Amino acid sequence: MKHYVLGFVFNHNRDKVLLIRKNKPSWQAGKWNGIGGKIEDKDINPLEAMQRESIEEAGYKYNWEHCITFICEGGTVFVYRAFDDCSCGCRSIRYKQMEDEKLDVWWIDSLLNKMMGNLEWLIPICLSSIKFPIMYYEDWINEKL
Repeated sequence: MKHYVLGFVFNHNRDKVLLIRKNKPSWQAGKWNGIGGKIEDKDINPLEAMQRESIEEAGYKYNWEHCITFICEGGTVFVYRAFDDCSCGCRSIRYKQMEDEKLDVWWIDSLLNKMMGNLEWLIPICLSSIKFPIMYYEDWINEKL
């Protein structure tokens, strides 16, 4: 089974989020998603993989906090959140464009129909104080049993 990390960086007011417009895989192409990717052999644990991905994709090492892990047909996804305020006082999020997939800061309430479908529930979970350690996609679990 493959393992992935997915991270959402929010501003201090929790009304903006940093997203990346995906080029690949094809089923994500053109959609906005959190930063992240596959956990590589060189990564010792998911948090280290999340740090690596954030440096590679956004140019910063954010203070990541685990929110939820879910298991789906594609593998295990470890979801993280971080809060960051731009040092210039604009109350936005620091990032550097590092790769060909475009990064941008979005007002959370303007994201409808532009993001990956699962972000409709992942973003509220990341902004919640409630911890969801593991969630299973029931359809996939039932098919495999």
